[in-house]
Order: sequence, then C-alpha cells, then structure tokens
Amino acid sequence: MLRNYFTLYHAAMELHQRLAGGHLSGIFSEHKNQVTLTFITPDTRHVQLTLVTHNPLLCFSTREGEKRTKRNSASVMGELSMQQVRCVTISPADREISIHFTNETLLVLHLFSADTNLFLVRENRITDAFKHKGALTDQPCQSADDSPEILRELETIAINKALFVERYNTMNNEGCAERVSATLRGFDKTLVREVLTRAGNEENPEALFTAFQSVFYELLDPQPRVSQKENGEPYFTLLHHADTAGRSFDSVLEGLAHYTLTMQHFLETKEELKAMRTKLLRQIGKTKKTLDGFNPELLDHFARNYEECGHLLMAALYQTRTERKSITVKNIFKTGTPDQIIALKEALTLQKNAEEYFSKAAKTREKQKKMEARQASLQQEMGTLQELLAATECIASPREARQFLQQQSAQTSNSRDSALKNIRTAPPFKSVTLSATITLFVGKNAANNELLTFSHTKPNDIWLHARGCSGSHCVLKGTTLNNLQAIRQAAEIAAWYSSAKHSSLVPVIYTLKKYVRRGKKLAPGQVIVEREEVLLVKPSNKLFSDHA
Repeated sequence: MLRNYFTLYHAAMELHQRLAGGHLSGIFSEHKNQVTLTFITPDTRHVQLTLVTHNPLLCFSTREGEKRTKRNSASVMGELSMQQVRCVTISPADREISIHFTNETLLVLHLFSADTNLFLVRENRITDAFKHKGALTDQPCQSADDSPEILRELETIAINKALFVERYNTMNNEGCAERVSATLRGFDKTLVREVLTRAGNEENPEALFTAFQSVFYELLDPQPRVSQKENGEPYFTLLHHADTAGRSFDSVLEGLAHYTLTMQHFLETKEELKAMRTKLLRQIGKTKKTLDGFNPELLDHFARNYEECGHLLMAALYQTRTERKSITVKNIFKTGTPDQIIALKEALTLQKNAEEYFSKAAKTREKQKKMEARQASLQQEMGTLQELLAATECIASPREARQFLQQQSAQTSNSRDSALKNIRTAPPFKSVTLSATITLFVGKNAANNELLTFSHTKPNDIWLHARGCSGSHCVLKGTTLNNLQAIRQAAEIAAWYSSAKHSSLVPVIYTLKKYVRRGKKLAPGQVIVEREEVLLVKPSNKLFSDHA
C-alpha cells in the first residue's frame, strides 16, 4: 500500500498541516535517483522530505532535523529556495501530490511506481524536472483534476449496494479480481486481494460489497502499521489488522518514515548477502583454478627422472665422453630399454653434472612438498568456502542474514588483528624524548622528511631545520613557542643531524608547521618557510634516544 491513493491522500493532508506557512530551504540530490526537499516549518522546525524514484519498494519519507549537505550533493531547482509554502494538495483523481508556493509555482510529486518524478510547474507547464529534464521541459503538466474524484466516487458506491452490484455485473472482465478492480477505482491489487479475502473468496456481489465497505471505511480512518512478510520483508498498511508483531503509528508520515528505514535496512542486508555470495563464488572459482593447476605427481616424476640421470652419470664416470653437450648411456635401471641420452653442461665434468642432477632432484622434491602442503591448505579453504556458501542458502530472514554477516565480519576482523599483532614495524622516524610530554621527531632522508612534515605533523607543532645547509626536518610536539628551553634543546639536535654537525655553532630556524609549505618545482624534502626565528646553537646529540 506504499503508493496507494489512500496512503498518499492522508500523507498529503499531514504534509499540509506541517508545511503550510513555512518555507522551502533547498532541494538537492546526494544519491542517484533520490532527491531531498528541506523545509522550515512555521514553528521553525526543520523537515526533510526524501523522494526515491527508481525503486518500487520505496516512495517518499519525512524526517525532522536540519540536513547538512555532503560535498558531492547536487543542488536542484535552486530558484525555489526560501519560497513560502501556501498549501499541499493531492490530485482528486490521481497519485500526484502538489506543493503550492505563494509565487504561483508548484512542485508536483509524480508518484507512479514505474515513473516517479519531481516537476517544477508554472502556468500548467513543466519548467524543470528531476529526471528526464530535457524531454519534459516546457511540456504541459497533465492534470487529472477534471476526472471524477476517486474518494467521492467510492463513497457514492459504498452507500449504494445496488450501484455496486450493477457496476460489478456489467463488467466484462473474466475474473472476479479484475471485475472488482474495474468497479472500484483507486483500489490496487493489494486492496482488491483484501476485499476478496474478507468476502471469503466468493464471487457473490453482495458479499463483495460488504467486504468493500469494511475496507473503504478503514481506509478513511487509517491505522498505519509496519509489519513483516514471512521472508522478513517489511510492508506498510493502513488497514486495521490485529498484527501483534507489527508496529502501529499515530500518523501516516511516521509510518512511512519507519517503513523506509526498515526497508532500506532490509535491502542493504539483502545486497550485502548477495555481495558475500558473489565473493564466495569468486573465491571458490579462484581456489579451484589454483588447485587444478597443481600437479605434484608431475613434480614427483621430474624428481625421479633427475635422480635417475644422476645415478646413470655416476655409473658412467669412466665412460669415454665423445660429446660435450650430452652423453649416451645404458639404462641399468630398466633392462631391455634403448640407451638413454642425458643432457650435460659443457663446462662441468660428469661427476659435477651428476651432482647438478641430484641437486635438481632435491629442489624438485622440496617444490613438491610445498605444493602438496599448499594443496592441502587450499582444499581445506575450499571446504570452508563451500560451507559458508551453503550457509547463505539456508538463511531465511533478514535477522539471520544480519547475524551471519556480523559474525563473518567479526571473524575477519579478528583474523586481521591477529595477523597485525605478528607484524612488527619500525617507527618511521627517529625520536627524542625531551620530557614526559615533549618529543622531538627527526627525519631520516629526503622522502622521510617529506613524510614527517606533511603527513605526521599538526599545524601548531614546532618545525626546525639547520639554516643554509642540508639536514633532517625536525618536529617538536607537546609544547609551544613559549618553551624556549625545549626549542633550544631541539635546535641542538637538529644541528647535529645536518651537514654542519662539525661546526662549533650552527644557525637553526624554527617556526610553526603551518608556516611551512611545499614549492611547486622543489624536490622532495625541500620546503618554503615563513615567519621563522633563528637560534645559534652548538650541535649535540647527548639527549638522543634512537628508537628507529
């Protein structure tokens, strides 16, 4: 019942109560096929109305609170910014909600499942559109206001059984559902099914009329509720169901907002599960391909052949060698077979060639062992992947899917954390501890200087460097420019890690890092410094505690 006329009718009335007299503060799109309208109500509250155009399972929803647009947001229909809302109406004969502004323009929410869109209309012509702007601009805005009003027509039928029976009997449709749908304009498939169910699936017009009456009056006095289907998919209804598992709401807009969040969560979980299945199938295919490429039996054959060649060469040490690149020997291991030709390295003796073959055999055996170990590991991995894939096929509800995904995510995270604990990485920079709170970091080379200055330093850290000569970038953290004692100690160390370390006195500049910048044509490690101060210090490394 998401896009049913009755749902939109009540939603439009509630929107009018909230927005009339307020202002439209902006329209923007953060995601493809989704547009958000932001309003400031007469009592200065912020309300967002988000319209989804591409998914029949989603329509529109509202949310209170100020919306901060993201960097990739695209502004839409900016000329309406801060226009005052005069009223919100719904077409009496179609699923279109119109937001009227005091400047005689209106926004039309065209809420058809296959063709949802947002139009800006002036003088009954479309001047802008969220989707298909080029094709729709300057087209007449088709209005169904001249058609019979849906609610008035249904109300007339609801109080006149004879009229219902007459219309139902004159319909030429084949099935009962089609005849009810043709009789009751505005009743979609869901409402028609409800009428048939309440009528006991009978084709008796009087029973169908009684069922229609009960459904119609419930739609006029709705009880918005969000429940779940057997597969966990949420659904929205206005009917008075005694569904204890569902959740009731005081307003249609509140129900739609909750349904939207629940459905988005359901769809996200479904997509994540689908992505996991795709990933598992890809990993299974990749593992199978790797396993198919393993052939330890072939390596075993090569190893035995190398060993045999080595033994045959050892047996032929005293045989006259007529060729340098090969030798023909009798195969003493296989009687009745032709003589065997063994390739040789010209520069080596027969004994050294034999040793080469034995070495090849040993290396091949080692490769075979590694291949067999890897093969066993991949076979175990393949079994685990197939078990996980089978587990995804047994999931029956979104809750089970979410629990499964969270469990797999936790296991992956734990495995990654465990692997990281076993990796010991050296600190990227030298460091000097000057006090419990003050530390000096020293770059190791040009690239390391660049990394220290522009990736690991905050704007108000103190930057130091020996003046007029090459040396390390130094960054003093944990203090301010008022602590001259710490800066002098850092300057002495900065002088030591410069090309002037053997001078008796070295000028060292210092400034806040925010006054240090790259130059467009400067090499890595070279910088432009502004607002620097200079200290003349003696190079020293007596405080240095190297943790590199």
